[in-house]
Amino acid sequence: MTSVRRSRSWLLGGHSLEWSDRRDISIGALSDLIDGLLRQVLPSIIESGRGQEITDLKGRNAQDFLLPGIASSAHDEVFRLGGMAPVAAAGGSLEFDPFEVSLLSPFKRFEGSSHIVHELEQHRAGPIPRWLPMRLLGYAAPLRPTFVRFGIERFRNVMSFASLGYAPQVTDSLLIDSFKGALAIQVSSERNASRDFNPFEDIPTFRVMSELIRSIIGLDLQQELSASR
Repeated sequence: MTSVRRSRSWLLGGHSLEWSDRRDISIGALSDLIDGLLRQVLPSIIESGRGQEITDLKGRNAQDFLLPGIASSAHDEVFRLGGMAPVAAAGGSLEFDPFEVSLLSPFKRFEGSSHIVHELEQHRAGPIPRWLPMRLLGYAAPLRPTFVRFGIERFRNVMSFASLGYAPQVTDSLLIDSFKGALAIQVSSERNASRDFNPFEDIPTFRVMSELIRSIIGLDLQQELSASR
């Protein structure tokens, strides 16, 4: 189920576009999505920055939920995966306890009046072995993923009424939630009336995510957004 919403934008003097889609996703496709997020999308974010810092990018806000039922998280969440992981029980059997891993992007500093810097922090909770790299969790059996979330927001230097000048403001976002067999995607973009702008043409991580989604479920996000102009 796809929807498109347009409205006037006070940020750029143009308009905003919000494109969203919700559909079912199989267990196998979910594993492919998690693996692609960990081994393709997250590295594209890290490589765009300087070590553990990223400029003019950050994770989603805590209140940005596309699917109900997922517990709230810390602010500026780039990636979060939750599920059940095996632990040894009495008699040599296995039990399953909840685990969660995440990549957060707390604010670090401003660079002049045009740019904003966030740092990247990895977090783990539950019985995930420390020796198991985060990038391998997509196919690490017998982990049982329950939900996965991804979100990235991009800043642009635009006129701000609050500062009476130019300042970095969030103008584009890409959000993905998967929970209980459902997959929800939302792309938002603020665009100037004088320049028809597609974030997939300008933001490397958006392009990587578009290719991943297309390879898994056959949905071309870049083409969909272009067709919605």
